[in-house]
This record gives sequence, C-alpha cells and structure tokens, in this order.
Amino acid sequence: RSLVELAEQRAGEQLPAEAAARIGWLSGDMLDPKLGRFDHVIAMDSLIHYRQHDMADAVETLMRRTEHSLIMTFAPRTKMLALMHAAGSVFPASDRSPRIEPIPARRLETRLAERGLRIARRQRIKRGFYISEAAEVVSK
Repeated sequence: RSLVELAEQRAGEQLPAEAAARIGWLSGDMLDPKLGRFDHVIAMDSLIHYRQHDMADAVETLMRRTEHSLIMTFAPRTKMLALMHAAGSVFPASDRSPRIEPIPARRLETRLAERGLRIARRQRIKRGFYISEAAEVVSK
C-alpha cells in the first residue's frame, strides 16, 4: 500500500469525519503543476535526495503553488553524517541505498531566503542513528 493511502486511512481514523473529508489526497510528481494549488504541503523525506541548491529550487517551485506553508524534512549536515556520506561515496552506486545529501541548516536557510522564503520553525529528530530535521517553510 502507498504512503498516501496509509495517511488517508489514518486521517479517517484519527480526525473528525468532516475534517478528513476536506483533505485532498494526491500521488504524483510533486513538482508537476498539473497537481494544482495547495493550502499546505507535507514533504517528509521526499527532498532528502536533492542537492541543496536543487532542494531550494524545488521548495520554491512548490511554494509558488502553496497558499500557506510547506513542511519538509532534510538530512542536516553533522560531522558523523558527513563522515558516513564520504565513506559511502567510495562504494559503487549499485551497492548502496539511494544517496542522501546532508545539508547545513544555515546554508539551506540562506538559499531559501534568496528565493523570498524563510524557515518559520525547525526541529531536529534524532533516534539512534536516524537524524533528520523537520522545517516549516513560509513566504517572507
């Protein structure tokens, strides 16, 4: 089952019926303008494979079609993650999981600011080896 189907099911179970009915669930290329406009966008672990300038471009593209905010995750650049990323780059691409791009949070904020966007709030999530940063992006 797709993550979108799972989210829709859980929303139906956990939200009042009238609230769940107001949510439009879509699958597809999030950058495709054919998907239309959004009130909010949630991009959990879907931008982590972009290089930082490409991520900022993708966020800008999405925000042009988003009324309020975009909540996203990215892999924050830490010493340990940078070391693991460097070590992983010596293996052939076919022998490893999809590559993530660790990004310094301040640099991402700067790239977004250049596009008229800002991070309204941010929180680091760390569970064992898993480290991610959640951010809410809004227009300035």
